[in-house]
Amino acid sequence: MEYLSETLQFMATPAFFIIWYGISLLLIVAFIYDIFNANTVLNPPLKFVWPIIIFFFSIVGGLLYWFASRPPDIGRYHGRMEKMERFTEFSRPRWRKVVASATHCVGGDGLGIMTAMVIARLSGFSFWAEFWFEYAVGYALGWFIFQTWAMRLHGNGWLKSLWKGGRAEFFSMITVMLGMGLVMRLVTPAVVGAQPLPDTFSFWSFGALGLMVGFIFTYPMNWWLVSIGWKHGQGHEYMLKKMKQKNTSNEK
Repeated sequence: MEYLSETLQFMATPAFFIIWYGISLLLIVAFIYDIFNANTVLNPPLKFVWPIIIFFFSIVGGLLYWFASRPPDIGRYHGRMEKMERFTEFSRPRWRKVVASATHCVGGDGLGIMTAMVIARLSGFSFWAEFWFEYAVGYALGWFIFQTWAMRLHGNGWLKSLWKGGRAEFFSMITVMLGMGLVMRLVTPAVVGAQPLPDTFSFWSFGALGLMVGFIFTYPMNWWLVSIGWKHGQGHEYMLKKMKQKNTSNEK
């Protein structure tokens, strides 16, 4: 752990914080411009989740978005259906769907986790009290907002969306918090000592590291969930099918 402490010491410095989150803000501005001008058919939940991922993952988040959720030629397509068809074709490789699925999980959960972490640190929670508080808040936010919303876009009713969203979130959240917990329990104390408070650079730097490790841990789980159809990742297969059925019906 001494080697790890020396290796990651730079993450506790103001310079790292300023550069990391400064890049994040610039990339978020670029992302917002892109979804209003080119990649307009990105799945609606992902339009809210990607800025969260980019904020905490910085350049790593920007690269993930560019290669996994942004067809390079999407700006050349015109018309909603044309863009949706191109985006869906681009999203067919499973690894892209899994990246989007994991992003959806870590972004929604991560917002809840980091919010709960701020409250827990200011309230002086013990490690395990903080861990389970973060789990509960992250799970609730991910389930009731992001996962349920995503399931609704696939034609499910509210009750079915709640069930399917909660089921997927349960397995995803376990692996996210496993990665987050390992960073909180082992890495952060080894580098900065006591768990840092929200008014320190270390809090935000190691919070971001925890979410990235959580992303790595949850990727295999999301691969499995996408493979068995419990999560969808990204793409507009359902909406395109409905639109084509409507057009065929109108022609008759």
